[in-house]
Parts: sequence; structure tokens; C-alpha cells
Amino acid sequence: MVERFKGDGAQDYDQRISRLVPGYALLHQLSAAQLMTRLGPRARVLLVGVGTGSELLLLGQSCPEWQFIAQDISADMLIQARQRAELADMAERVTWWEGPLPAQSLGCDGALCLLVLHFLPLEQKTALLRDIARQLRAGSPLLMADLMAAQDDIERAVMGLQAHLAGLPLSASEQMVQRLDRDFFPLNEDQTRQLLGAAGFGTGGRYFQALGFHGWLAERD
Repeated sequence: MVERFKGDGAQDYDQRISRLVPGYALLHQLSAAQLMTRLGPRARVLLVGVGTGSELLLLGQSCPEWQFIAQDISADMLIQARQRAELADMAERVTWWEGPLPAQSLGCDGALCLLVLHFLPLEQKTALLRDIARQLRAGSPLLMADLMAAQDDIERAVMGLQAHLAGLPLSASEQMVQRLDRDFFPLNEDQTRQLLGAAGFGTGGRYFQALGFHGWLAERD
């Protein structure tokens, strides 16, 4: 998985992802609002798969007393996130973590895991969610968003057309539809709830949906 987020894949990520995921900016805004409503003025927040740091900048600028653990498996993505954090004068509030989460708990008050789990087969999804649960205090919220199993036979075609209307070339949008079936491991709603429960979270509920991308919120048991 990491290969797609190295080199050029990291450099053009922000431009690409905003066309591929409908409501990408809204997803981040709603996720920030959910966390900010639940956490106090001081909090330690885990950002899993932080990428180029979009959620880090939004939360960091909105919550000047929050501290962050910014994790990713791609060094190239973390470099971009660190540069953006430095330009925003908030790098001193961030602990950078490349690679898997640690075995010991980081004692976090909340976590975001946006557009990560859908790249992982089921056993790796379960392992990552358990790793996240280990980092959180009891009752802490986890917000995650991923591609879900298609709800009907035309949903993926609609997603491809939406990406084209958002500015992706037609040939690239057609390739995107093919990759959704080939490169992703989406779950349905029941599977998502079971996955959360098995990892140590409550069953959770949906807080965002745009075509096949859904956002879920659950609390650490």
C-alpha cells in the first residue's frame, strides 16, 4: 500500500484526493467539529494515516492548546505534513510517528483515521483498530471514514462520473472505478459494526456520507 503514497504519489495527493472523494473538505470539517465538541480545550489527539496533514492543520489552528501524534507509514507524506505544520507555526505541538503504532499506550483523548482502513484486508483492519484502541483512554472517540461496499449496481459508476465532474480526466475517472473494485477492501454496515466491536469500541454510528464514502464515530470501551 505504501508505494502509492511515495514520490509523485505523495506530491500530488492533495490535488488528487479532493477530486476522488466527494465532500473531502466537508468530511474534515465535520470530523473536526465532532472532536472539538467532545474534547476540552486541552487534548492529546492521535491522527492515524495523517498523510499531508489536512486534518492536522485544521485541528491545530482551531485548537491551539491541543497536542498531536501524527502517524503515517509513508515518510514522504510525513515530510509534507511536517513542512505544512512548520509553516503554520505548530510543529512543536506534534509528535511525528513513522510506521506502526507502538505497543505501549500513548494515552490519547481521541483519534482520527480517515481514508485508511479501506486499503487493508480484514485481518489488517482488525489489527490496526486494536492498535488504535490501545492508544486511547476509555470513552475516547474514534472517527474513521472509508469507502464502503456499494449499495447498488450503479453507485461506483456514479462515483466515477462525480470525479470527472470535479475535474478528473474522463480516462482517469474510468480507471478510478476499476481500482475501487481491484485495490480496496470495503465493508458493509454490519461488518463495520462487528469490526469496531471486536477491536474494543462501541458499535458506533455514521456521521458523514457522500456516495460510497462513509464516516463513523465510535467510543473506546
